[in-house]
Amino acid sequence: MESEEIYERLKRVKEPITGVDIVSLGLVEAVTVDEDGVRVYLRLSEGLHHPFQNALSWPVRWRIIRDIVAALDDVAGLEILDARTLERYYPLEED
Repeated sequence: MESEEIYERLKRVKEPITGVDIVSLGLVEAVTVDEDGVRVYLRLSEGLHHPFQNALSWPVRWRIIRDIVAALDDVAGLEILDARTLERYYPLEED
């Protein structure tokens, strides 16, 4: 699977507050595809400087992650990471 196809599928994922797709909003920093799988780097933590802001954003972040996983459910080796912190959102546990 090529990164262009991944981007196209990610355009189906909508940010829950605005209803705009996450690619158009610039929330997808990068997509890498190699022999180990597919990694999607997201910009979900930018602009969050206070722990309270971070806590309030979690429901929105997890909905986006859940929707990405659903859109890419047939992609082997899928990893979703925060582009700034490299925190891994998905999968939650090592296989």
